[in-house]
Amino acid sequence: HDLFCQVVEVPLVDFLGRSHDALPTSITIGIKSIEESLEEADEYLSRGFRSLKVKIGRTVEEEIELLHRLRERVGAEIQIRVDANQGYDLADTTRLWQEQESLRLELIEQPLPAGSLRDLKSLEQNLRRFVAADESLHDPSDAARLAASPATCGILNIKLMKCGGVSPALAIGQVAEATGLELMWGCMDESVISIAAALHAALACPQTRYLDLDGSLDLASDPAVGGFALENGELRTLGKAGLGVALGPPGKIP
Repeated sequence: HDLFCQVVEVPLVDFLGRSHDALPTSITIGIKSIEESLEEADEYLSRGFRSLKVKIGRTVEEEIELLHRLRERVGAEIQIRVDANQGYDLADTTRLWQEQESLRLELIEQPLPAGSLRDLKSLEQNLRRFVAADESLHDPSDAARLAASPATCGILNIKLMKCGGVSPALAIGQVAEATGLELMWGCMDESVISIAAALHAALACPQTRYLDLDGSLDLASDPAVGGFALENGELRTLGKAGLGVALGPPGKIP
């Protein structure tokens, strides 16, 4: 994709057909104490981020307390999403949902184990709309199973490292568009090369609503530079051909 678009001298997102100019990305708070989590949230907000993803999935009551404290700390305008990493059961997930009116969570990522599609379908429809499938989604066939009526979730979380690259990611996007599901684009800890590829694909998909593309920010150094601009928590491409990345001296991404 990168080489072809360099030859034809267009950014990948414009070759694919741009649907979005820029979108905010979340940045992740790991499993920490309440005070450590609040301090980390303060740091991220001071850097311009307006969407926080909080790792949960251990003890639901303690995590509800954390989320209430966090919501109180950051106010109503900041988006808070959570990622349980398959750590909850049905009772935990339902208990968390009971606090939704005051917590106002943006989404709940993979609350149940990957194989628990029947349990996911048993959750009330309003809750399922807020669930993002992550470990349950690897390829377009998984997307079709998740989207089959009644849909198991409302959001499909695409990661290039799971599905195998831009082409299968776009195929998952087509499933979302055909069935009315929303798209979230996530990542592992990755170079700006693959983060940029995910961003170009995400901005080309009309169903994209959420970005969680903060993986390169955790690297001590990166073999590449460029790829995207991060301004006030929003990601946008650079208008350069291909992915807009180049190999260069290892450096920390700002």
